[in-house]
Amino acid sequence: MRPILDGRHQPALIPSSRSLARGLVVLVATVLVGACRPPVTPATPAAPAAPSEVVRAFYASYRGDFRQADTAVFSQGLREAVASAVSIEQKSRDAVKASAFPSDKPQIIEGEVFSGLYEGFTGHQIGAEKVNGSSATVDVQFTNSNYSVGWIDGVQLVDEDGWKIDDVRYLDKKAGALGVRDVFRDFEQVAARDPLLNPRSQ
Repeated sequence: MRPILDGRHQPALIPSSRSLARGLVVLVATVLVGACRPPVTPATPAAPAAPSEVVRAFYASYRGDFRQADTAVFSQGLREAVASAVSIEQKSRDAVKASAFPSDKPQIIEGEVFSGLYEGFTGHQIGAEKVNGSSATVDVQFTNSNYSVGWIDGVQLVDEDGWKIDDVRYLDKKAGALGVRDVFRDFEQVAARDPLLNPRSQ
């Protein structure tokens, strides 16, 4: 007679030699596959763009309107200057529209500001690059075929976690605003004296 087994006296299950062999084959195959995989190499971070590359990329996409310029390549100071000018222009338009003379001309910046010629440029070529610690200058040769003129401006950059455009100096100008930061500074000063924008200035 077969013995009656209850839950307290269950016999241990001993795997067969075939099951052991199959498990060993799977384990060996897994180890071999893992060993054949190439080691994971961490990605090398891209080198920061050189000053001349930043300037080249900016002018390649720039279409002559500072309001639509790619401010991601600007320094914090230049971004703030652009934002302030855009804000003043909008406030002036709104103030003139609401005034007794809505057809008057609001305070706006006219002409090209990212090169030294008011009428703008039709062509450009990136020139020499000079780096001095955390600042750099890149010369740009501009041309305007409509006026048959050419000139050189100096694009100044600062290192703010990567090279950023901070100013454009009008190297061929001798008077007036001598750079784009000067243009924005002068514009703010004129707007500060506008009675529509600042009634206390009257």
